[in-house]
Amino acid sequence: MELGKVREEKAVDSLIQLLKEGSYRKAKIKLGQIKGDPAEFMKLFNFLTENTRLQETRISIETVKAKVSCNSCDWKGDPEILHDHVRCPRCRSDVDVLKGNEFEVHL
Repeated sequence: MELGKVREEKAVDSLIQLLKEGSYRKAKIKLGQIKGDPAEFMKLFNFLTENTRLQETRISIETVKAKVSCNSCDWKGDPEILHDHVRCPRCRSDVDVLKGNEFEVHL
């Protein structure tokens, strides 16, 4: 499995567990850019819920664009996202995530 797919897998697994606990027919999701790609998220969700009662669940996804602050050069803006690693595009250092790491489910 590609490292980038791990982000979506964790989020989809969490959603499936929540949906299994109730009889929900729809879910609104806030998915941070660092947590995953909406298209990959839906592809994986559809694959894992095929031929189950959850396959009828309507999912809407709001993507939250990532914003970071660099620990080294004080740069703020859009990060460089490489699989599960986020870093400063200017100096390649680690960053503090300001936005884009969200995974919120509203049932």
